[in-house]
Amino acid sequence: MIKNLVSPFYKPLTMAVLVSLGMCGCSKVDMPDEVISSYQKAIRINPGLAEAHFNLAIAYNNRAMLNEAIVELEKAIEINPNYSEAYLQLGLLYIEKEMWDNAKATFKSLLKLEPENFLAHDKLGDINKAQEEFNEAVSEYKSALAINPKAVETLYNLGVVYAKIDNTDEAIQTMLTAIGINPNYTDAHFFLGQIYFNKELFDNALDEFGKVTKINPNHALAHCHLGLTFYEKGNVDDAVASYKKSIEIDPKNPKVHYNLGIVYSDEKLFDNAIEEFRTVVKLSPDDADAHYKLGTAYANKRTLVKAVSSIQKAASAHYNIKNPYSDKRALDEAITSLQMAIEVNPYNPEIYFDMGNAYSQDRKLDDAARALEETIRIDPNFAKAHYGLALIYDRKGMKEEAQREYLAYQKLMGKHVD
Repeated sequence: MIKNLVSPFYKPLTMAVLVSLGMCGCSKVDMPDEVISSYQKAIRINPGLAEAHFNLAIAYNNRAMLNEAIVELEKAIEINPNYSEAYLQLGLLYIEKEMWDNAKATFKSLLKLEPENFLAHDKLGDINKAQEEFNEAVSEYKSALAINPKAVETLYNLGVVYAKIDNTDEAIQTMLTAIGINPNYTDAHFFLGQIYFNKELFDNALDEFGKVTKINPNHALAHCHLGLTFYEKGNVDDAVASYKKSIEIDPKNPKVHYNLGIVYSDEKLFDNAIEEFRTVVKLSPDDADAHYKLGTAYANKRTLVKAVSSIQKAASAHYNIKNPYSDKRALDEAITSLQMAIEVNPYNPEIYFDMGNAYSQDRKLDDAARALEETIRIDPNFAKAHYGLALIYDRKGMKEEAQREYLAYQKLMGKHVD
């Protein structure tokens, strides 16, 4: 239903209609079907009665019959071009149907009748925001605020638009103004925290996200963003605690499980990471990044970096050469997850690269070569893939191909080639 709809009936008109139909005092007069049929009959008696079309539209809206409501409001305006309330309700219905251009034209018509109509300016701002016409949105929100300076939702929307056009100083000030009017406005605190986070003002961000959780302890996203911010500050324990709290409140948000999995992976708690990434792929099977991270978590589980020769050490930062996996099951799980990641997103060279590494450790050299060749096909400048492919070709006895890939690696790394 549409917010801000007026009372659906004008009492004088309602009583006139009911008396004319002999229904005054009927116990069923408030039933939706009775109401609709009453106005329909009134319109048949007097089709030029704009108020009857208007009230029938409101009744239709209350039954979620939006198309029928729109027709009646358009008819009311056709009968009475100065019917400002019909313009307002019609514009709101157009917004609900995402008929942006119709809504915009309707609210502009209303402003010709009532230049100081707050809702018309405010809703025009919403429409412009939805259409990414941000400068126009700023203008309309400012016009609305000139009429009602304490409209906190309008202030919030204005702040969001300022952020969209990278005017962060104005965005911050606008959110602070909204909070000054309503200190418990969680949306404003939350958005302000996001701005501070993006500006790397992490202490300010923690303060704002913390205020959200104090006002609403069950605000799962605020706890999640506290986790993000704590981790940026290097506070792992508080980050994990915040993510866990967010998951406790909303266990089905894959993004939070993903973020917690990243923390565990970075901290080399691979079993914990695997648990989180497995949860993500259950909740969001098409999340290629989660499949990829799950695969790399399996791949990193209980593996050690091999000692390499002096020439290999120069490249080891670009191509991780690992001992055969001590846990064969972990390797199999890694390959399975990486294959799933490729199915979901076949254009990510990093996934093919890790697949090549996994196949190499499983001694499946042909599969490893194909994966690394695909890496290079997608990204010809992927230096570590060239180096890894050179190693695979060398193991397969393909000396010329190995030399070619090694030279490509050296060139990409800016090394002198004789």
